[in-house]
Amino acid sequence: MDKETSVVALAIVTILAVFVALQPIIPTNSERFSAIGVLGPQQTIANYPKTVAKNQPFLLYGFVQNNQGPVEYYQVLVKLGNNDTIVSNTTSASAPVLARYSSVLNYGENITFPMNLSINHNGTNLRLIFELWMFNTTTSAFAYTGNWGQLWMNVTST
Repeated sequence: MDKETSVVALAIVTILAVFVALQPIIPTNSERFSAIGVLGPQQTIANYPKTVAKNQPFLLYGFVQNNQGPVEYYQVLVKLGNNDTIVSNTTSASAPVLARYSSVLNYGENITFPMNLSINHNGTNLRLIFELWMFNTTTSAFAYTGNWGQLWMNVTST
């Protein structure tokens, strides 16, 4: 092999070696996240109830997806609030819990589950708040993920 060919071959080998060495530290687009959703009675993003009767059950569906870690233990809290209830991606709502739903999901898995709910008092512009919590193995307690959804509804006398 002549000198020029050797230099080109050495350059190619060097570039490949650098590329292989850097692969583990090159960032990827695999963002880790958890997701929550609320679906209407037909398991679609439509036909949500706007008015329900006091103490009468109504059906919604919850959706949770794990793109966070290998196995995660989730809990969905359904809370009843109003215009004054504060909830954000950093603060969970300080409101009464109407229902809890739990599930363990592997990475990449999701679950859709029925939520049979009822509200025990009348009101206008009541706010159903759906919060996603995840079990923290370090503290052995559920921690608020900052993911939440809401539905506004009126509750009438039966």
